[in-house]
Amino acid sequence: MKDYIQRIISAFTASRHNEILTKEVHQWLVDEKHADEKDAALHTLWEETEGKINTDTWNSLSEVYDKVGVNEQKKTRGFRIRVWQYTAAAVVIFAISISGTFFLTKNKYSEAAMVENFTSAGNMNVIELPDGSKVQTNSGTLLLYPEIFKGDTRTVYLIGEANFRVMKNPDKPFIVKSGIVSVTALGTEFNVAAYPETNEIIATLLTGKIKVDCNGGKNSYILNPGEQIVYQNTTSQSYLANANMEDVTAWQKGLFVFRGKTMKEILFTLERRFNVTFQCNISSFSNDKYNFSFRQNASIEEIMNVMGEIVGGFNYKIEGNVCYIKNKK
Repeated sequence: MKDYIQRIISAFTASRHNEILTKEVHQWLVDEKHADEKDAALHTLWEETEGKINTDTWNSLSEVYDKVGVNEQKKTRGFRIRVWQYTAAAVVIFAISISGTFFLTKNKYSEAAMVENFTSAGNMNVIELPDGSKVQTNSGTLLLYPEIFKGDTRTVYLIGEANFRVMKNPDKPFIVKSGIVSVTALGTEFNVAAYPETNEIIATLLTGKIKVDCNGGKNSYILNPGEQIVYQNTTSQSYLANANMEDVTAWQKGLFVFRGKTMKEILFTLERRFNVTFQCNISSFSNDKYNFSFRQNASIEEIMNVMGEIVGGFNYKIEGNVCYIKNKK
C-alpha cells in the first residue's frame, strides 16, 4: 500500500494539475484512511527529492515565499548562506504549496482556514492560538495552525523553533508536527527546534509531560521535565538525552549560546537573529566545534570580533545587510 500511495504522490508532484484535481488530491491526502501509509510515503518522497528541486518547483515555491514574507536571494559570486534556499525547507514548503495548507494531517482541516504565521529574521513573536495556548517563535520560523481547532486533536506545524505553553484539555491532545517528528502534549511547556538547514530536530520538555513520535511512530518516547529527544535527519535515528535548560531557553531571553557548534551552524543562527546574509566560502571553515556565550542584545560586530579572535583565519566586513567574510592572507 505504501508503494502504491508513494507512486500516486510522486506522479502528482511531478507535473501541474488543474484546481479541481489539486483539491481532490488534497482531500484524499487529509482523509484518515491509510493515514500512516500516506505519512510514510510523503517522508520517503521528501528524502528522494532532496537535491533534485527543479526550476518549476522553485517557481511554485516563490508564491509561498511571498505569502510568508520570505524573499529568495539571487546568487552572487562566492557562497551565500541563506536558510530558505536549502532543499529541506524547499520540500517542506512545497508540500504546503500544493493546496495552500499543510496537508500532512490526519484531521480534516480543509473545512477550517489555515493561518500561516512567519517570524522574519531578526525578530521574535508571541502567538495566541485559538485554544488559548501561547507560542513564542524564534526568528526565521513558520508556524501553521487552523483558525479553529476541529476534530479530536489540536495540531500545528512548525518549521524553525518555538516554545509552546499549552492550555490543558485532556480530551483534545495538542500536537506539534515537524518533518517526521510529532510531539503530543495535554497541558505543558516544551521547546521544539527544527530548522531545515540543521541536521536534527530537538524536542525538549520544560514542565509537564509529552510524547514524542519519530519515524511515523516507529520510535516513541515519554519525556519528563529536563529531558529532550534528538532526531537525526540524515540517519533517521533518535535518542533521549538530558537537556541544559538554560541553553534551551536562552533564545527567549535574547541570549546567544552555542554549544558544540560548527562555524557553519553558528552563521546560520546569526543570519536569522540579525537578518543578515553571510557571503563567504564556507568550505574554508573546518568542522571544529566551538562553545560561545554572548550577553543579551550583543551586536553582530561584537560577536564577529570575538569569533575572529577565537577561530581566527578570517576578516569580515558588513555592508548593509550583507556580511562579507574573507580568509586572512
